[in-house]
Amino acid sequence: MRRNFIVILAVLLISVPAVGQLEIPQASQQASVSQTIGTTEITINYHRPGVRGRAIWGGLVPWDQPWRMGANEATTIEFSGPVKVEGQDVPAGKYSLFAIPSKDKWTLVINKDPEQWGAYGYDASKDQLRASVTPSTGPRTEWMRFTIDPVTPSSAIVNLNWDTVSVPMRVDVDVAAGMWTAVDAAMKKLKADEAQTLAYAANWALDSGERMSEGLAWVDQSIAITGENVFNQWTRARLLHKLGRTGDAVPVIEKALAMAKTGNMPADFIRVLEGTQAEIRGTKR
Repeated sequence: MRRNFIVILAVLLISVPAVGQLEIPQASQQASVSQTIGTTEITINYHRPGVRGRAIWGGLVPWDQPWRMGANEATTIEFSGPVKVEGQDVPAGKYSLFAIPSKDKWTLVINKDPEQWGAYGYDASKDQLRASVTPSTGPRTEWMRFTIDPVTPSSAIVNLNWDTVSVPMRVDVDVAAGMWTAVDAAMKKLKADEAQTLAYAANWALDSGERMSEGLAWVDQSIAITGENVFNQWTRARLLHKLGRTGDAVPVIEKALAMAKTGNMPADFIRVLEGTQAEIRGTKR
């Protein structure tokens, strides 16, 4: 009965127009956390309840029932690109984030309906995924919080911390696939004078070690637009070297080094170029 009263009261409060945009402080303050992995942004919006001397697990948060992972509205998680959560595919988009806690295992739930009040309207038929994770004991945290910590250039661990419990969720991003999708899209819309786009694409080919023949063509296109400079010559030399054309790469890196010295480039950058020169010369056959 009490729960029904609270739900009805919440609906009534939401339905009443705000007078003069008056805001009343909430006991559980709104918070957000975000992290970029590759070019994909992960954003969590939630409200932070406090322990305030209460028994949390198995008390305020019952075992084996859907929980909003916060207070007030359902917590949301948004991915700007496709990801894997605990090994399962999740398309780009905004979702609600729930958990079904138990003493030994938690079920994490990503639901396709992000506009919910708590877990009262939770509909399991709209789940995008469910994943089983193992909680651990962590430092005591008075105010519930989420953290997103990168563990590799293409993955992160989302952690819920509250009271003495820490609950992890792994998110993986296919950075290379996302970048190549972006590169191909940019090339379809490429204008005749977009040298910078061509240079970025060439450098991504170099960094990823993929499609380097195309990368060489892109840097040559950018040079045709802007003319030769230290940076495009450095990129071109490294691409030639990685493509096994070391003999062609040597005069290009030497030209880049001469340009840097003539142009009074910083000593640290000149040393980087000298390192590239030594690497190319050392493998010349």
